[in-house]
Order: sequence, then structure tokens, then C-alpha cells
Amino acid sequence: MRSLAPLAAALCGASFAGPVALSGQSAASRTPEDAVVVESSEAYYALPDTTLSDVIARLNRTRLAGAGGQMSQGLTEYHIQPSWRPVGAGGRCRVSSLTLEVQVRITLPTWPGEVTRPEEERASWRTIEDAIRSHEYRHRDLTVGAAEDLARDLEALETRGCRALEQAFAGEVALADARLQEAHAQLDRDTPARLTVGRKDGSDRD
Repeated sequence: MRSLAPLAAALCGASFAGPVALSGQSAASRTPEDAVVVESSEAYYALPDTTLSDVIARLNRTRLAGAGGQMSQGLTEYHIQPSWRPVGAGGRCRVSSLTLEVQVRITLPTWPGEVTRPEEERASWRTIEDAIRSHEYRHRDLTVGAAEDLARDLEALETRGCRALEQAFAGEVALADARLQEAHAQLDRDTPARLTVGRKDGSDRD
């Protein structure tokens, strides 16, 4: 797994306007999860090998993140972009109109040659393929869950003055970024990196 852009870096492009007056609209009808908008897509790369053993050998030297990166048979890239407005009243300031746009792109392997192979090889490949996909989906779910947690934390912010709110907002984003990167790293540490025939450890470790 690798992030397309760190969450903290995304703050540089965060959209916010000057403080506005509090309106009479209640926030009770909106939950923090409503602030999270997820766009998820998948891409595939084909393995040209003939036999399963050759497929596994290729996957065990694949580094989707590029030269120098760790071994990775699948890849999850993400970008989280916050936008918001500070709302002030009575010397206090809070977050309003919060949106967290979450973009997730998952890259997975395909093996076109499996159609000509014995059923035993095809079954082993399906086990490996399912394990890689499951692992990357866990990275996706970690990312979306982190965005939802961040939305709750941001919408709970309230400070004396809107300049202080901007600083608190940036601090919460940086903390969420560090937590998310560690969660992704821990998932990869908990997952065996190398593939063998018949084992369900076909996942990325990036």
C-alpha cells in the first residue's frame, strides 16, 4: 500500500472562506459520515506467465510503487481532500460545511493464462488473487474509516476566534495523517510478503 498524497499535504489545498454568521439550520440532521465523499476505482495489470510457479516468481519480485520500493503484488493509493468554512458567533468559531473527498485507486493483478492451466493451478491462483484483493480492500477500508473519524473530530472543533480554529484544524489533519499511515504500515507488517503455491498470503507489503 502506498498513499497517492499524504493527508497532511492535502491540507495545503484545503478550501475555506472567511468566518460567516451562524444560521438557524440545525446540524442534527447531518452526521460526520455525511461529510465523507468516497470515489473508489480499480485498475489491473496482466501477468504474462504460463505456469503458476512463474506467476508467483514474478509477483515475488513485483514492486508496484516503483524501483526501490518494497515488494507489492497489489497497491492502494489514496488522497483525502478537506474543504470547510469557519463559522463565528459570540467570539467562538467552529467548522461548518465540511467535506472530505476521498479518492482511492486499487491496482490488482490478473493472470490471463489461467484459462489453459490445470484446475489445481487455477484454484491456487484464485486463492492468491482473493488474498491480494482482500488485503487491498482492507487498506481501502482503513482509509475511509480514518476519513470518517477525522470528520467527527473536525466537526467537534470549537475555538475562541477563527485563526485558532484554522490552527486546530491543521493539527487534527496532521494527527489523522500520522495515525492512518501507521495503520497502513501495521497492516502490511502483519501480512506475509512472499507468495507460495496454495498459501493464502498473497498480498502486498508496501
